[in-house]
Amino acid sequence: MLEILKNYGLYGIIIASLLEATVLPIPMETISIPAYLSAKENIIYLLIILVSFSTLGSIVGYSIWKRLGKIIRNKYREKDMFIKIKILYERNIFLTLLSSAFTPIPFEAYVMVAGILSINFKLFLIGVVLSRILRHFPQGLLIYFYGDKILDNIKLYSFLIIMFIFSFNLVKYLILKKIKASDI
Repeated sequence: MLEILKNYGLYGIIIASLLEATVLPIPMETISIPAYLSAKENIIYLLIILVSFSTLGSIVGYSIWKRLGKIIRNKYREKDMFIKIKILYERNIFLTLLSSAFTPIPFEAYVMVAGILSINFKLFLIGVVLSRILRHFPQGLLIYFYGDKILDNIKLYSFLIIMFIFSFNLVKYLILKKIKASDI
């Protein structure tokens, strides 16, 4: 299936980005990067299509899991752990979705959990759009300006961003912990 999607360029990006947030557990880059390399003059157009259809796929995935999640929520609604996780996710939905752009965890897992927990849809939508932009625009622009030479550096770039997000979250956690300790 992956080869079929790669061979269809724009249509492959549309199909894969729709499925990315619901059922396709493969990195979008396996389809988007070959498309970018074969159509450098249209990279911005391809990026806009990718983000748009990935967002649409996320809306569909969220809706499906929200409906299916009623069974899961009703079964575990009274459990303390479920309540805590829901509160944590709601407090950090924006950061959680932004960080999803740089983790090896498939994006559909983030969409699934958001739907099951019925996370605030507006925050979900904003987080999805920004995370898809953060994930794909830098890669597309780097390929546009540097072509094949940059492909080796994309791995390093992704690693540096993951380390930045991890460091930011660690510092935030330590500061909040210190503030809470001083309030006691």
